Amino acid sequence: MHSNDPFSTVRHPVDRALATAVADSGEEDVRACWYREFGETLADLVRRHLDARPGYFVLSGLDHLSEAQARRFTVAVSRLAGDLLPQDGAGALLRDVRDRGVRLGEGATGRYSDSRQGGSLHTDAAHRPGRLPDIFTLFCVRQAASGGALVTVHVSDLLEILRGHPEELATLRLPVHFDTRDDTPGVPLTTERPVLEFQDGRERMYYLRDYIEIGHRHPHVPQLTPEQVKALDLLDSLLERRDLQTHGRLAPGEMIFIDNRSIVHGRTAFDEGGAADGGRLMLRTWIGLPAQRAAGAGAGTAGTAAAPAADAGTAAGGVR
Repeated sequence: MHSNDPFSTVRHPVDRALATAVADSGEEDVRACWYREFGETLADLVRRHLDARPGYFVLSGLDHLSEAQARRFTVAVSRLAGDLLPQDGAGALLRDVRDRGVRLGEGATGRYSDSRQGGSLHTDAAHRPGRLPDIFTLFCVRQAASGGALVTVHVSDLLEILRGHPEELATLRLPVHFDTRDDTPGVPLTTERPVLEFQDGRERMYYLRDYIEIGHRHPHVPQLTPEQVKALDLLDSLLERRDLQTHGRLAPGEMIFIDNRSIVHGRTAFDEGGAADGGRLMLRTWIGLPAQRAAGAGAGTAGTAAAPAADAGTAAGGVR
């Protein structure tokens, strides 16, 4: 396990005035030079850190924003990175990730993001029909009293080991059924896709074991085969290996961008400690990249990001 702050080399402070300007921006600001330059800087960070390892980066120095500003900032910055994608049948583009007093898989709609439990490493939206996010973000508004650290594993580390198990690797490339965790009329009960897929010149992963097992309990879906169970058990054993994991805890006012194509993630269980402020709260967005960008560079990095110049009186400084 890599327990030293994994975000230390990919943490990029945002100028306070610029962050406030983005949070409070309107239609007219989208066309402003400072806004476009901030978007170019963000695109460069995506190329540098998501198209290559480590697969994540953090914007910091945002703790001065109110919760309402943090919500607007998260949506605005996510739109600069790509297309905002809905996170449920109602079309919500921003989701509160907090403890709602349920457990993963409970009832027809209980989701990981509604619980305080840890483990169950996964990729986001593997269970959702349609277009899947290439990136997801989390803005930390409030952190838990204890626990709640992000846990990540890179798919390239998994594949390096799985290539020594060709039968299980081949099985993981076959479709399985994910329960959609959605009781909205017209939404299918399951969606079918492989756990591992070579797509657009790169390996991509779709995973949450609990949703697969729930999906295969539906009467219209065949049971998992012994070969599938064996392959999933092997994958889970790798995801639990501490030497393959990184652990990092976001601080309030930090926003992480994670490559949903190559990072399997989860968190450690958390405890609110009787918090009177509502407890741990992360704001999440799902982002789709244009087809040519979603393919990514696969390896290598782009040049150094240039800090955006700001219009005088509007925002000073930029991302460092």
